[in-house]
Amino acid sequence: MNISALCGYLAAGSLLAPKLVAGESSVLVILAASLLVFRTFRERYLLLWIVGWLAYFVSRSTLQGLDSGQSGSYLVAISQAEFILAVCLFAAAVVVYSHARRMILPTLVVSLAVISFAVLRVLWWPNLIILQIALEVAYRLIAIAAAIQVIRFRWARWEIGPWILSLCLVLLHLDLVPLRIGTVVLNPPLPPGSDAILDVMFGLSMLLVVFDDSRMRTRRLAILNSLTTTISRAQQHGPMMATALEELKSLMGAKAAWFRILEGEKLVLIQQIGLSQDF
Repeated sequence: MNISALCGYLAAGSLLAPKLVAGESSVLVILAASLLVFRTFRERYLLLWIVGWLAYFVSRSTLQGLDSGQSGSYLVAISQAEFILAVCLFAAAVVVYSHARRMILPTLVVSLAVISFAVLRVLWWPNLIILQIALEVAYRLIAIAAAIQVIRFRWARWEIGPWILSLCLVLLHLDLVPLRIGTVVLNPPLPPGSDAILDVMFGLSMLLVVFDDSRMRTRRLAILNSLTTTISRAQQHGPMMATALEELKSLMGAKAAWFRILEGEKLVLIQQIGLSQDF
């Protein structure tokens, strides 16, 4: 099936299907938008992101099936496993996006362990509060680690997309029984309608990250073209170096840039832009 036709089908289905709640409809729309973006940019982490949204949508649909009268703890176990799979896929997308290859294997091992634990907890020990707390902590640690990785990778670039993405990752949650210690609720439910808003913000934040990367890639290509033109026309290294520093300062959003060469045992400043006389 053509991807465009699939996207149109998902988008139309999200508007016409009467049984879908607002949260599920928003997930379908985000899934369709992610497919369109993947078709344009072909980034590998987007594929993991799309599969994660698909698992997230299926986990919501499984819970709807449970509400309609279907019995058994198996549906609950499957739904929770699908949700945690979605969180792990989102984390894996962040790992691939940030080029942190050393984290791929640990993410896979931890994901399989947490998913297995979620299924066994529901089937064998559904009433043990301590295991529910352990499950809450486990999948939230995965989400928090992914959020920290996003911030670390994009720390030097002050853009709103990574921060919203990190916040939404941390706010992902299972619809479990509220845990109480006295009058304190450890996992209070969010206000009605907040899940749909969170889903939309989550999806849009990833699209913002993709578009910001595309814009940055376009700027890098423009700078390379400018440097190539300057090098081909320059007779001396001074104008070429000044152009390179100006372009790099603009690209990184820095206040100053400089270039040093090694003379003997000292680094000597030979070109600068934006430095004070005292420096």
